[in-house]
Amino acid sequence: MNPRLFIAFEIAPSESLVRELENIKSFFSHERFSWAKTGQLHMTLKFLGETSPQKMVLVKNAMADAFAGESKSVFTLESLGVFGSSYAPKVLWTHVKPEETCCVWFQKLKSSLLSQGFAYDRQNFVPHLTLARIRSIDDKKRLRDIVSQYESFTFSEFCVSEIILFESVLLPAGAEYIRHFSVSLD
Repeated sequence: MNPRLFIAFEIAPSESLVRELENIKSFFSHERFSWAKTGQLHMTLKFLGETSPQKMVLVKNAMADAFAGESKSVFTLESLGVFGSSYAPKVLWTHVKPEETCCVWFQKLKSSLLSQGFAYDRQNFVPHLTLARIRSIDDKKRLRDIVSQYESFTFSEFCVSEIILFESVLLPAGAEYIRHFSVSLD
């Protein structure tokens, strides 16, 4: 089977982020959420999916080209959001800001991958950090209330100095990530 690849940057879990994440978890302890592991926090710039090992060199070339001359950047994690509908919420997340920098990086990466022969996709890009996948939830009003409560909250600030090619290995205990390659930002 081909490795499941994605390109992302890591997010170091600050004390304030870990503390607030624990608070949020406590609000939903009776619900079926699959929480992100604090040691594996990342923001995905591009999910490639199953990719043949022969194409990995093309991915590396695309990454090197896309991020040549890019500088390290400071980001913040702000407020909460939900993917899915209010009737069927799927993912609880926090915004990664400034969104403009993330979007520029995404577009450069997308263009560079296209130039290396990867297929164009119409993937919507929303800069975010997934906090939890919502397996099922009974109290949807509580979810809306908590999202509103964190509307203008800043969880943490962090610096990104490298972009990483990861492999996601799906295991019964959850996904594990293997680093294959990284590009340093000036």
